Amino acid sequence: MSMQSLPLVSVITPSYNQAKFIKRTIESVLTQDYPHIEHIVVDGASTDGTQNILQQYSHLADRFRYVSEPDRGQSHAINKGLQMARGEIIGWLNSDDTYFPGAIRKAVAALQQHPEWGVVYGKGLHIDEDDKVKYPYIWVEFDRKKLFHFNIICQPAAFLRKHAFEAVGGVNEEHDWCMDYDLWNRISLHYPIGTIPEFLANSRLYDACKTFVYELEPGFSEILKTSVKHHGTISNEWLYHYTQNHYKQGAFWFLNKLKAYHAFGPSPQIIASNRYSDSWAPQNLRMTIEASHGPMNALLIKGSNQDIAPLLHFHVMRNGKFVYKFQVSQGRFQVVIPITSEGQQCEVSIFCSQQILQNHPNNPEVKRSVSYHLEEVLPLSYEEYQFYQEFTKGKAQIENWVNRRVPSPRI
Repeated sequence: MSMQSLPLVSVITPSYNQAKFIKRTIESVLTQDYPHIEHIVVDGASTDGTQNILQQYSHLADRFRYVSEPDRGQSHAINKGLQMARGEIIGWLNSDDTYFPGAIRKAVAALQQHPEWGVVYGKGLHIDEDDKVKYPYIWVEFDRKKLFHFNIICQPAAFLRKHAFEAVGGVNEEHDWCMDYDLWNRISLHYPIGTIPEFLANSRLYDACKTFVYELEPGFSEILKTSVKHHGTISNEWLYHYTQNHYKQGAFWFLNKLKAYHAFGPSPQIIASNRYSDSWAPQNLRMTIEASHGPMNALLIKGSNQDIAPLLHFHVMRNGKFVYKFQVSQGRFQVVIPITSEGQQCEVSIFCSQQILQNHPNNPEVKRSVSYHLEEVLPLSYEEYQFYQEFTKGKAQIENWVNRRVPSPRI
């Protein structure tokens, strides 16, 4: 079979300051035993010697091309490479990853045998900076239900038909961490995704790699956004991973993220409040809670008593009726107020026993009345309230709660 009768495979490598690894990446492409390949490196104007390495391969003409210019990040670079690609099959190989020998030949054969597949992926290994194997990437045959639970596709071990890649609009440039997870979710809505039980690629993990450095942020936000967008909620596996590995971030950090992306479904929101912009609370704090899409089951507040009164007393009113009282000592405090919303909207007032007159920060000649510093106030849905209660009991308790949780994904 002549080379011209074989489909051209375009391997796209987004690159930025990866001089330490990129030669190994390029060599793993150019030494493939599949003859009809073009390797396109899209470099973001690296300053570490990467451009000198790329120049060494420029004599290979159609087999190797590169551009080096400022871009908007990895996702943008991949889309630029997609526009440059001439092949009907696309490989996406990051500048610190490598292919196994024979990877492209095996992927092409699988796609030729299954013309209905939009993507095929194989097995992958995680390797360190010195190419030593750390552990295998999880590998299972594709099922969109499994994709809800975790990213089951080793990205460098995946090969895509160009028309399928383009049909879904390429990589979503709003993402800079889990753009591959979002891509698999989008493609799987329109095209079958196939698997082959062969090792195709190495995914490199090391302390300075993007996977580790940005796992928390923007990683968690992007996982929540992607999961809710495609499945309506977040899986226990993702939730377990983040709460166990990043427990020290604290309950408020997690709740703010979960609420922002409605990871537990519709969430009650504060739509009006008389809290000052510098987070001081007046003696009578008033809030309007919007609960039309999700009822409130508790109100969580975090603040500090500025060491003026040894004890602060609070009375809580809902729609003008007394419902709860509590007190806090000097220093920082965190309080859960067990209060439910009534109807689609309710008014909550929290009256404090302390009143302090202080200069207004924007006009020293004007006095204002304040009582305490209110850092955060969160109305919680039932599941958010359960999450908070278990989280504050420790890592083991939140692990048990996550494992018992029964999400209802939209597949």
